[in-house]
Amino acid sequence: MAQYSSRVIRIEAVRSWPVAVGIGVINQLDQYLDFSRYSSIVLITDTNVKRLYGQNVLKALKTYSKKTCVFSLPVGERAKSLGIVDRAYMFLLQKNIDRKGLICTLGGGVVGDLGGYVAATYLRGLDYIQLPTTLLAQVDSSIGGKTGVNFVGKKNMIGSFYQPKAIISDIAFLKSLPQAEMHNGLGEVMKYGLALDEDLFGILEQRGKGDFVDTELSEIVKRCADLKANIIEVDELERSGERAILNFGHTVGHALETVNMLQRYRHGEAVAIGMIAAVRISEKVGMLDVSSIHRVERVLRQLGLPTRCQGTEPDDLVKAISFDKKTTSGQTGWVLLNGIGKGVVNQRVPVNLVKEVLKEICR
Repeated sequence: MAQYSSRVIRIEAVRSWPVAVGIGVINQLDQYLDFSRYSSIVLITDTNVKRLYGQNVLKALKTYSKKTCVFSLPVGERAKSLGIVDRAYMFLLQKNIDRKGLICTLGGGVVGDLGGYVAATYLRGLDYIQLPTTLLAQVDSSIGGKTGVNFVGKKNMIGSFYQPKAIISDIAFLKSLPQAEMHNGLGEVMKYGLALDEDLFGILEQRGKGDFVDTELSEIVKRCADLKANIIEVDELERSGERAILNFGHTVGHALETVNMLQRYRHGEAVAIGMIAAVRISEKVGMLDVSSIHRVERVLRQLGLPTRCQGTEPDDLVKAISFDKKTTSGQTGWVLLNGIGKGVVNQRVPVNLVKEVLKEICR
């Protein structure tokens, strides 16, 4: 991989850790972590990423440790399960990985979430680093320490907060992504633009259709990482409420994933539809003008993302929302918009209004 300039964002929370973004940063891992502290390195990845990058990454890791091994899991959201976690535990036991072992997750959100959860729970916690290979993982899921697995068809029902020692986001990984997976990541990028950064939304709006070049992607990843880092620093464990802004679009998004058994929509696609629901609710309660809804829908379509969920029953979504982690004592705290780039957390919305909007986007 060619060597270009990189940027390191340092997140300062309970402890500090770096997020390195650039092209070729995968070849400079020892700049971000002291590997001499570890007795072994375990690479956790999926079968697709292993085929594309496993050999090269493992070769790089072997320069830091004589004892390296690879645990690979199936591709897809269904692999994010306790069954795969059990298999990972058995693998670590069989390889005699002790508490000085280091886990490296190489892949998208599924690999990062599951690998992070394994690191958090095996022997009460191993150090780990994230090597995200998808746009969605680089801009969002790898940052913030959320780890976990799905349970009985419900997304991220079991998990913990557990921060990596470093996050290394190499833009070169994105070259191998299929177009649908790029669109998936752009759904989370839109979330940042709508809830936090009007200028970022403007960049996406002006960009139009077409593939993004490396320099554009690098700037987008850096910008999103900066935005999320600022929030993590003040609300690392979702205690004070600031981190809730990152749930924009996720209330309906997670409900869609649950109702469709994590099969019909990619995460970013479900979030895109969830954002449409949120902006429509925002308009109906007087927080947003109609023209903003049209702008949001137009940009989402430009980015190849859905804005409707035909064939889904609104009542099923309402039921799924009632089981959402963001619902407490029967009340759902919605993230709505006071304008583009101006998210507002913990908004209460009458159920009949929610149903009205869901009927609009489901037909």
